[in-house]
Amino acid sequence: MKKIYRKLENFTGFFPNFSFFMSSHFISYLFSFFVIVMFARQYSSDIFGKFTIAQTIFFIIYSVSFSNIHYYLNKSLSSNFQNRRKDLASCFLITFYSSVFLYLMISILIAFMNLDNDLKNAILLLNLILLSQPFAIFHSELFVRGQFSILFKIRFVQNIIFFTIKIYIIYNKLDYLYLAFSYFLENLFFSAVIIHYFKKNGNNFKNLIFSKTHTINILKKIILFPLLAFAFLISMRIDVLMISSLLGVESSGYYSANSRIITIVLLFGTHFFQFIYPNLNRINFDQKKFNEIYTGIILLSSIVGISCFMSSLIFGKYYLNLFGPEFLIGLDSLKILSFNVGIALIINVWVHKQYLNSKYGQILFFQGCTVILNILFNYYFINLLGINGAALSTLFAAFFAFLIVNISQPKEFIVILSSFDLNKIKDTANVVLRMILTKKNPEKLEKIND
Repeated sequence: MKKIYRKLENFTGFFPNFSFFMSSHFISYLFSFFVIVMFARQYSSDIFGKFTIAQTIFFIIYSVSFSNIHYYLNKSLSSNFQNRRKDLASCFLITFYSSVFLYLMISILIAFMNLDNDLKNAILLLNLILLSQPFAIFHSELFVRGQFSILFKIRFVQNIIFFTIKIYIIYNKLDYLYLAFSYFLENLFFSAVIIHYFKKNGNNFKNLIFSKTHTINILKKIILFPLLAFAFLISMRIDVLMISSLLGVESSGYYSANSRIITIVLLFGTHFFQFIYPNLNRINFDQKKFNEIYTGIILLSSIVGISCFMSSLIFGKYYLNLFGPEFLIGLDSLKILSFNVGIALIINVWVHKQYLNSKYGQILFFQGCTVILNILFNYYFINLLGINGAALSTLFAAFFAFLIVNISQPKEFIVILSSFDLNKIKDTANVVLRMILTKKNPEKLEKIND
């Protein structure tokens, strides 16, 4: 037990573990990106647009299934690991019942929707992931233990197996419903292997403590989580849905090619914060130390944003040509979206800070403002500028929502601006170099029996 806490407090083996963690996500996104490119090139733009819509609907449903419960679980386990049997059991129940309920609801509602039958089936197949996802929450136990090498191996094997399956489906131009089903099988595989290693750590499911009172108490704390995840996803995907409605599924497919690479970059930012989240939770009481890390991350986010924008200017055409020559119509929107990356990453850092401080109402207020502004801007700009208008709407909505939420607390703007001080830039560079050059091996943790 002490080894786990020592790891969390001292960032033991930070860079090796970080390498394992980010490499697993990089490989996942790389393979996923290649699959989407192949899919777009092998199938018609109409089918690609339908699949994009099916994925968007799945992400919306998935978001309200307490998919972000790991924020609470990782925070709880990092602070009170010995209470894990209660926390894991309660979080499993919450996600399981919500997922079953949501799948039944989407199955009923979709029967009354005026959609193509293949599209309906694709939506139902993708949403099968909801039923396997609750079993993946035991991932948090491995995560907080710092078993990143094991998590990397799981992801790597998973990606190799299902990348091969997906490419086989696409190369042979099988019905795209098979592709949708393969995503469910992939998630099921991941959940099964996670459970295997969870038990291998010495845990036993019969020793999980299923407490009604404890589950209700947790539910009260995280009751806003589905709304937070829903508002976040809607703010990210409302442009695809509105383009589909105003311009057609083909245009949504073109825009999706642009937004996918941008979404991947933003997700890497989220994963980075997820990696250091347990550590930040344990030093949150030390305001000076926390602010040093917080402003350093903001600076790094800006550098990533500038790099992304420059890359779109240089390599934008080559990127879109991967999907096909017709996708070059979205070059300008790609540049606009890439320009927004730096702002979006900084705002993402701020959102995670509010998670640490349990300011869920403030996050919801920000995301609600973003959604409302996004809808208003999209309706005006899409009709005026097409998919370029959707990209501008994404940029304006997040920026103005952030101003609205923080207008009464200028301290937030001062902290962000302080990140760009020359001394701060120098200090951040030194910290990064020390992390890279210092050789530390990830600590091997003992098996802890229930």
